[in-house]
Amino acid sequence: MELIDLDEDSLMEIFSYFHFNELLTLSSVCLRFLHICQRHLRTIRNFELDYRAVVARDNYTEYLRNVFAILGPTMEAFRFSGGYIMDEILKQTIVDNLATHCTNLQHLTINYTVLNEHHLRPLATLLRTLVSLDLGRCDMTDENLGEFLQSRPLKLRFLAIPGNPALEGAFFKHWTTAEQLEQLDLSYCYSLNIDAMEGFMQHANRLMAVDATGNLWLERNKDIFRRDGRSITMGTSMPALEYFRAG
Repeated sequence: MELIDLDEDSLMEIFSYFHFNELLTLSSVCLRFLHICQRHLRTIRNFELDYRAVVARDNYTEYLRNVFAILGPTMEAFRFSGGYIMDEILKQTIVDNLATHCTNLQHLTINYTVLNEHHLRPLATLLRTLVSLDLGRCDMTDENLGEFLQSRPLKLRFLAIPGNPALEGAFFKHWTTAEQLEQLDLSYCYSLNIDAMEGFMQHANRLMAVDATGNLWLERNKDIFRRDGRSITMGTSMPALEYFRAG
């Protein structure tokens, strides 16, 4: 008897001994192996991409397509920290595969990765399902972030954009899709003018916590978060998730 002749329960037991990358390889052997591998791999709902492990691969674009094609449909959370100097093809491959395959994603974290309009426009398709979004230290501008946030109706309850020093607050002007937003992290956006949020606050009527640590304009107008009878806590508590990280 050959391995392919075994019943599905037996194959499931055997495949349970393989690690993540071995299952990815086995998934390309035949359709039956693909289904078995999918049953194992799709139990991974929160996935963190290891930049160093991916970039060391000879054909990382094919590897990433395989990862996202298998995990993407059931993935609920994705986290990636790339580094400011990274392969542009790798960055675009990650963004495009996220947009194509992760149709049920609820939590997205991308840190220390320069994001421009070419990356944010594909990612905008994820705003239909995202509940929390962390784009910390991504070197974003008001124009790019504003276009991104206004492009879709939002379910976002948590938004973190810390450490983006180029943001001045102009993106708040036309952002009218923040009805569900509860917590907003603006920490260490040194140039951001808190006064620019005044009109935005009328739309974000569920906002109850803001982190403006390190904001140079905060000292000039501390009361902007306590107007109209509202009392917004200075400090946020973003969702803390556990992630599977493939080596």
